[in-house]
Amino acid sequence: MKKRILALLVAVCLGVSMLVLPASAASLNNTAIQTAVTLGAMEPGQTGSLDAAVTRGALAKMLVSFSAYRESATKQGSLGTLYKDVPGSSQWAPYVRIAVQQGWMNGYTDGTFRPDNAVTLEEAATAVLKLLGYKMTDLNGAFPQAQLNKAQEIGLRSQLNRAQGETMNYEDCAVLLYNALNANTAGGSVYGSTLGFTVANGQVDVSSVMLKSLQGPFVAGDNAQLPFTPVSIYRNDKVSSSAELNKYDVYYYSESLQAVWIYTRRAAGRITAVSPSASAPTAVTVAGTSYQLGSTVVASKVSSLNGGGVGEVVTLLLGMNNEVADVVTGEEADSMFYGVVQSSSRSLVEDNGADVLQRVSVMCTDGIVRTVNVDKSLNFPKGWLVEISVTPEGESVEKLDTKSISGTVSSDASSLGDYAFADDVQILDTTAEGVAGTVRPSRLSGTALNALNIRYYTLNESGQIDRLILNDVTGDLWTYGVLDDIKNLAVNASQLKDLSTIISGGTVDSDDSQTKIVSDLKDVLVPTTSEVLWGIVNGDILTTVWQKLTANTDSLLSLGLRQIGTLVGEPYASLFRYVGGGATYVCYVNGAQTSFTTEVKYPVFVGGLAVRQEVTGSVRSMVQLMPMKIDQVGAASVMSGGTRYEMADDAQVYLWYKGQYYHTKLTEVNTEGYSLTGWYDNFGCAAGKKVRVIVAVKND
Repeated sequence: MKKRILALLVAVCLGVSMLVLPASAASLNNTAIQTAVTLGAMEPGQTGSLDAAVTRGALAKMLVSFSAYRESATKQGSLGTLYKDVPGSSQWAPYVRIAVQQGWMNGYTDGTFRPDNAVTLEEAATAVLKLLGYKMTDLNGAFPQAQLNKAQEIGLRSQLNRAQGETMNYEDCAVLLYNALNANTAGGSVYGSTLGFTVANGQVDVSSVMLKSLQGPFVAGDNAQLPFTPVSIYRNDKVSSSAELNKYDVYYYSESLQAVWIYTRRAAGRITAVSPSASAPTAVTVAGTSYQLGSTVVASKVSSLNGGGVGEVVTLLLGMNNEVADVVTGEEADSMFYGVVQSSSRSLVEDNGADVLQRVSVMCTDGIVRTVNVDKSLNFPKGWLVEISVTPEGESVEKLDTKSISGTVSSDASSLGDYAFADDVQILDTTAEGVAGTVRPSRLSGTALNALNIRYYTLNESGQIDRLILNDVTGDLWTYGVLDDIKNLAVNASQLKDLSTIISGGTVDSDDSQTKIVSDLKDVLVPTTSEVLWGIVNGDILTTVWQKLTANTDSLLSLGLRQIGTLVGEPYASLFRYVGGGATYVCYVNGAQTSFTTEVKYPVFVGGLAVRQEVTGSVRSMVQLMPMKIDQVGAASVMSGGTRYEMADDAQVYLWYKGQYYHTKLTEVNTEGYSLTGWYDNFGCAAGKKVRVIVAVKND
């Protein structure tokens, strides 16, 4: 259980922190800054002034915080004056005393320490080298070059953009000391390991230190209050502006980080299983999902020894990593969930004689799939909107009618039209096939939504939208990749003629109608991967031509060809049926080769494509992405012909060479050395038109 909490804590503390730190911090090393705050080298409030110069007194504190003396420094109390400008009452006194006693820093011959003097790169690097046990007399060369060279050699200056004589700021010193944790000491061991940290894959795991500072979980009562005013607030693992606690909220906090984590997630329904035993459970299954119990106190509430367990209707209050922080029963357990049906199934049960049991699985707005037993005579097709009600009497599922509004999501993603989003708003994007996924509000920033885009919404007591179910708004529910090959598809004129020759009994009919058919099919099917890709790269194939080429979206081309085949008779019917039949599309998706076998052929030919699938994975439709020549690449967008296109968070990048795709990273290609083609979704999603795939061709 500790490992799971550690993993989530690190992900939240270090990953999410880049959202709440200033841009300068986010661009360099959030992990280093958060580690410095956690170890006490920096105060949480200092993350707002990371460019402030570090003084000698502040450096002494940072050195001690990254040492084995971290715990004992503040316990020294007033021990007299060590330097005439650092009295025992100074905030720096205990740290200066330790730093000097350990030989990491020195005072001046006039009896001063000069704690307010700014620190330069060479001074800070020298102090950290001494912290790691290096003797200055063993270095090659003279100060400061010898110290700077050694610091470079052992990795202390990694990601540190400072030169000799330049003043160090808090961000710089945080990076320098974080690098020290991963560097080798003079004795050859990783410094972080000497402090008791775990070293894995060459990196120090500081999560155990964070765990020590974490308090919780707590379950909020009617008037719950935090013991401090937090600087960083996370609600359901997302950055939030409100630290308000409502009854039954699960929360954790760290006073050293000045941070709070609040969770409003619930799991409600009848307990259908406990493990490993009814008397001493560590996990329970509710609505088809298993949840770990967070403590022995919680476990006792569902133990058979206390009358709990299988058959009991409960609401689980979920905390970090969806672990159960508490269990609520009775009328307090009443809950309501909204979502889309993903599957329904009937099976034989023989508990009290043979009967049929129907289970319906629903993806709910909180991202949890709930499986509920329902009346065997009812039908719940995939894609239906439903509500799940949980009362002391049990669970029920009811179909929902569409409830829609219109408006534009504000640029800061705080509202939709005239309605504000609740701080813990749950947004679910769905397809008619039941595929669904949660959406963060910022993903919809600036998007205009209407009755066709919104399937359902609910308001909380304050009149804010707290649940929103969308109709394929983001396009993120599609599968994206690059087409590598199409099997069972005629790709050049000679193959088409050979096929028609075989169909006609071995002779080529010179009839103008057959020639016209072959010519028309050639116009659509002849372009090979190389021809089309290079046509896009060098500009021969313009966007308007590409739109015309792929105008028959979905399977209209195949359907049309098959219908024609039923009318024209042989030999053309066989030819049309062949082209209009199924195919296997060999693609690369997220770097892995994947095949999609379809019953009809889709008008996709080369480069990026989008696949719409059923929950089971079968193909519902397939669409060619729109290409554009990329002129400039940014951090999260690209430019093409003066137009800016945003990249999807999970955009794929491939190097194309001699007919082969190689999965790579955007940082490995650029517009100077490569011709870049972006492929974006242009098939009608309101928050679409994201670059999903980038294909790079090296200019050599």
